[in-house]
Amino acid sequence: MGVRNKFGKGIYLIASVAIGLCLCHDKLRKKDEVFNKQWTLMSKQTRPTKQRKSVALLIETSNAYARGLLEGIVEYQLQRDSWSVFLPEQERGATPPRWLRSWRGDGVIARIETAEIARCISRLDLPVVDLSSSRRVSDIPWVETDDQAIAALAFEHLVERGFRHFAFCGPKGFNWSTWRMGHFVAQCQNAGLKCDCFQTESPFSKAPNKTSKLANLEAWLTKLPKPLGLFCAYDIQAQIVLDTCRNLGLPVPEQIAVIGVDNDPLLCDLSHPSLTSVAPDARGAGFHAAQLLDDLMNGCVDNGVTSQLMKPLGIVQRQSTDITAVSNSHIADAIRFIRNHACDGINVGDVLKHIHLSRRSLESQFLHETGKTPHDMIASVRMDRAQRLLQQSELSLDEIAQHAGFEHTEYMSVVFKKRFGISPGRYRRQVK
Repeated sequence: MGVRNKFGKGIYLIASVAIGLCLCHDKLRKKDEVFNKQWTLMSKQTRPTKQRKSVALLIETSNAYARGLLEGIVEYQLQRDSWSVFLPEQERGATPPRWLRSWRGDGVIARIETAEIARCISRLDLPVVDLSSSRRVSDIPWVETDDQAIAALAFEHLVERGFRHFAFCGPKGFNWSTWRMGHFVAQCQNAGLKCDCFQTESPFSKAPNKTSKLANLEAWLTKLPKPLGLFCAYDIQAQIVLDTCRNLGLPVPEQIAVIGVDNDPLLCDLSHPSLTSVAPDARGAGFHAAQLLDDLMNGCVDNGVTSQLMKPLGIVQRQSTDITAVSNSHIADAIRFIRNHACDGINVGDVLKHIHLSRRSLESQFLHETGKTPHDMIASVRMDRAQRLLQQSELSLDEIAQHAGFEHTEYMSVVFKKRFGISPGRYRRQVK
């Protein structure tokens, strides 16, 4: 009996120990699982982050177009947050910074406008995107304005105001100025019209003194046929022309209507009268250049010659072209009526009621004076209004269509895309 009791107690003890070992093993296994999960999580958290690319921006901050380029690059960087950016403070055509010669970065976006900058860039064994039309380094990608589209917009704007005499003024030594002049002259010639041209000295050249240059400009402006539509290569040139006209006593826009390029708000609004200007898509150009450089640095595209010409956003009209230069009093009256009431939902029938001409007579005389039909001008004024509201307001597309005189938002979108090659929503995202 005692042996059986001792044997039973022994079996109980062994079973208890076994159960205890199993429980202990289970606890240890669970602890191992928890530890492994924690280690995996910590490993993920402490894993080295992707190294940022070092990018140098050789872009001046002294003019509106260059600042727009930088805004586009900033927009791209905020979306990706993958660069460390070096932006030296410099003016247009400035000497490249000394540190660039020995810089160990990953890529460069530059405005290569002088031989010195070109030599420095050519020595770098790095991806580079050029934002200048100078093309001093011919074997790298570049992004620039569509100067043909800019010239076409300026010509159309002046023709709509009834001008039949045209002129161009811009500096020598810049491709963008030369190209804008050539395309503007071609627009005039295609319409059977003449264009007088005047090229000023490049800001980078050792030119005669300022008094001599102004005297030449004054003589040219004085002898031009009037009334005249004058297209200037950029806003700074246009401001100089406006000051010269004021000194000569030439009324703007009554005798000379002036339009510039860049839509620099400071220059345009401080000019007297305020300056009408073509708005280039500088922000879009900067964004596209940043995207292109990122692809080059990541090996997604070849570092070959590719180009992207950015179409302008449109024209911002101010006082310097707020005129109707039409000798036919009936058509001048019709144009004023259209500009004042196009966004009220009028049609050609309303114009006929206002000027008391037959439809056939109105159509033929209007086409002769402006190169457009009354219907085309009504649509153009509405589009200009829609464009300004997209740029300057937070109104919905439905509200913009209503303010611009369109009965249906869908129709406004179709007309807008046909004219500007982009939908209203996408256009707003680009300019905001």
